[in-house]
Amino acid sequence: MNQKIKKLLAKYRCLPGKVFSYNASTKTITYIPELLETDDGLLAFLHEIAHLQLNHFSYKYDVELLGIEVEAWELTKKLAQEMKIKINENHIRECLRSYDCWISKRAACPKCGAYSLQRTQNVFGCFVCDCYWKVNDRKDREVRKKIFPKKSG
Repeated sequence: MNQKIKKLLAKYRCLPGKVFSYNASTKTITYIPELLETDDGLLAFLHEIAHLQLNHFSYKYDVELLGIEVEAWELTKKLAQEMKIKINENHIRECLRSYDCWISKRAACPKCGAYSLQRTQNVFGCFVCDCYWKVNDRKDREVRKKIFPKKSG
């Protein structure tokens, strides 16, 4: 394993697990040990390090999340270059595309399918048919929508 990666594992609070993730509240990075032997696994680990170094904590709107992810991938590329780790642009594009797909599913009106406006973190409203719905916020699960009546006033 890359010696610089070993130093990062020792420097930060890193725990082996089943996914690569960053918990901002505990400043803990979870990683998949066996994937640290692959370039894409190393990129995923560096991506979580980037979130930590950029002090990413929370977001309110989906577009903010996408911006956070792009920012973290930009730093990931710099870290990878410094460590002589191969950068797989296709892997990065696919990771960003997964967020774009998740956002699009949340924003699609359950009645008419129109791309709609996010009103609050979990509430959307459609310009076309005036439908309002609430969505779940887990990115690792199916997007679920619950329609509710628009409040007057």
